Amino acid sequence: MQNESGYFRTAMRRTTTVAKVLLVGLVVMLVSAGTIFAASQGGSQGNKSKGVTIQVNPSSRTVDRGDPVNYSVSLTSTNGFSGSVTPTVSGLPASTTAAFASASVTLASGKTATVTLTVATSATTPDGKADLTIATAAGASQAAAVVVQLHVQSSNKTFSISGNLGTQLTPGSTLPLNLSISNPNNKTLSLSSLSVAITAINRTPAAVAAGLPCTAADYVVTNYSGPYPLSVPPGTQTLELLVVDWQTWPRISMLDTTLNQDGCKGATLQFAYSGSGQGS
Repeated sequence: MQNESGYFRTAMRRTTTVAKVLLVGLVVMLVSAGTIFAASQGGSQGNKSKGVTIQVNPSSRTVDRGDPVNYSVSLTSTNGFSGSVTPTVSGLPASTTAAFASASVTLASGKTATVTLTVATSATTPDGKADLTIATAAGASQAAAVVVQLHVQSSNKTFSISGNLGTQLTPGSTLPLNLSISNPNNKTLSLSSLSVAITAINRTPAAVAAGLPCTAADYVVTNYSGPYPLSVPPGTQTLELLVVDWQTWPRISMLDTTLNQDGCKGATLQFAYSGSGQGS
């Protein structure tokens, strides 16, 4: 009887142990199944999160270097989003600026707002293609970025500058230089710089034969000091016709030195003119 009872108790203990193992295994399986379900449920909710979508028209623009160009950017509320949205742009080439009008918008649920992105190139913007990334400021409900292209090419706009003193300089005198600007384009040029420099001094044959010198050291150039930008309509215009204050015109002065300046009598001066600008 004792042996049988002992055997019985031992068997019961083994049976109980097995049962515990099975229960633990069942708990592990249930916990694992719950974790998988929760992850799947969270993914479904993420697909329906509130946010903003971006559409840009056109997706690619070509612009002459120095000109501005516009993109139309549509911001649309999705899945019930409402609130303020601030568009951003990155990837601009060197010497280029950009601005949105408006800088930010407030979207109601399901609504769309359109802003204009203006990209302004300059005379020093490098030629070539740039990928611009348009997105919105960081936040939980912000949009996926959209990439558009900007193709910058060398400007075909040209203009020429000339000038003539009109009379002879003498030691100690100063003459204004009424520049003439020729704009062959069909729209107004907006000049951002003008410059004059003496490149050569041609003495008379008599001065050359006598060995009388005349050099750039006998003269001083004072460049244009008027306001910029200087608007020049199509055609040929002088500073006088553009109603530019004559006191701001470039000026050429001949110094009155202690040296013999007879070599400058009757000499003619040659100038180099330069300037930069863009069409308006």
